[in-house]
Amino acid sequence: MDVIIVKGGRIENLVKVVDNFYFLFLDEIYTPNLNEFLKFSEREIFERPNHLHFGISGVIIPASGLSDLNFKSRRIKNKYYPKQKSLIFHYIDILNNRDCFSDLKLNQKKKKAFTESLSSFVKGSDFKYSCVFVDKHELVKKYGVFDKTGRLVKVKRIGSNLFPKSQILDYNLYLLCLKKILEYFFTFITNRNLEARGIVVAEARGEREDAELREAFHKIHCYGISKIVSTELRKIILDLFIVPKSQNYIGTQLADLVLYSTYDSAVSAHNIRNDHFISYEKILKKKLVNKTINIIP
Repeated sequence: MDVIIVKGGRIENLVKVVDNFYFLFLDEIYTPNLNEFLKFSEREIFERPNHLHFGISGVIIPASGLSDLNFKSRRIKNKYYPKQKSLIFHYIDILNNRDCFSDLKLNQKKKKAFTESLSSFVKGSDFKYSCVFVDKHELVKKYGVFDKTGRLVKVKRIGSNLFPKSQILDYNLYLLCLKKILEYFFTFITNRNLEARGIVVAEARGEREDAELREAFHKIHCYGISKIVSTELRKIILDLFIVPKSQNYIGTQLADLVLYSTYDSAVSAHNIRNDHFISYEKILKKKLVNKTINIIP
């Protein structure tokens, strides 16, 4: 059996990569907590037209396909940015012509060619993905507990014991999103009718965020999801690895590339951009593993 391990924080293939092993690469948008609501009154929360959100994208890639994706992505990087050795496709930076991509602001011809190459790369790549978003305002409206002064103090229990009543500063939105993302990953793998397995890979964001993501994963791993018992879940989804951004995995970059366009196309009640260079309707929608986007609550 072929073995994939993490050595020194880096995922390595010790023999060869085969078709019955899958990676779930994660990316996220905005903050995984409700701390912003500490400064709002109940009235302000209910009347605000633009809502705050949090979301996670999960890109599923067969281990056997990683080499081809790496080759094609490096070819694009070498063509447009040959002098940058560790270029990372960061969608919002490309869209806003900033940081490593600041030159695109003064060179629209290059930007057009570069973004078209990225769009074609995403369209032609072998992956499936899912996205789960939390509408923080709707969550607080439905489950929030306010004190006599109109300040949010707690969130009521949501469904199962996985989501107990919690203080605002302790509320972990990773748990809400990751539950569905892992459920889709489990179903995707088990529907292959193979003895397939998978691991989850996420980029490090910060000490607190990484700890909260690990806590959410381990809680789901321990208790299971809906009708998926924990022992079966652990047989299929082996572990979560949080890796430094500097390791430049194409899987986490793809998770980033699909997230923002999906967010603006599928989630309402926020400032929506219409200048995306990767089309949700024409490209991404066809790659959804569950054919729809989940918005909580």
